[in-house]
Amino acid sequence: MHGIVTWLFTDPQTAGLNTASTKPEVFHFYLPWIIFCALGLILPFYYGMEGRKRFFGHHALNKFIMNRITNQLWPLALVGFILIGMRYAMDSTLFAWRVWRYGWALWGLGLAIYWIYYFAFRYANDRAWYKNKRTLEKYYPQPRAKRKTAKAGSR
Repeated sequence: MHGIVTWLFTDPQTAGLNTASTKPEVFHFYLPWIIFCALGLILPFYYGMEGRKRFFGHHALNKFIMNRITNQLWPLALVGFILIGMRYAMDSTLFAWRVWRYGWALWGLGLAIYWIYYFAFRYANDRAWYKNKRTLEKYYPQPRAKRKTAKAGSR
């Protein structure tokens, strides 16, 4: 247990000193991480500007779901870029520790598991409710707007 805690809370410079060579620890996943984080910022921005109207039209349920997904994705990507910067700087700061990278990965995994669960088990019920609501809206008249009261004219 002590070894795992020490490993998680070690920065890249100190990790390099613990090996036979005195070079800092090498991190090989910069490119995939940068691509994921860049897409995680670009896609929600595009969706907010143009994609919301283009992809879903008037389908309120799918718009709501996509809003939630993009609102959870951009903070993950932003924090990912901060962690990449701290790891690349390789200084002995608090955010260069491994625990932050693994916590970030668990955050992303938790979001993925949540959305897989949602689409596997709950989306069908939500879609049926939405379809029923839209059908009812066709047959029940919308309430009329209240009449404006007449104002007395000036004499």
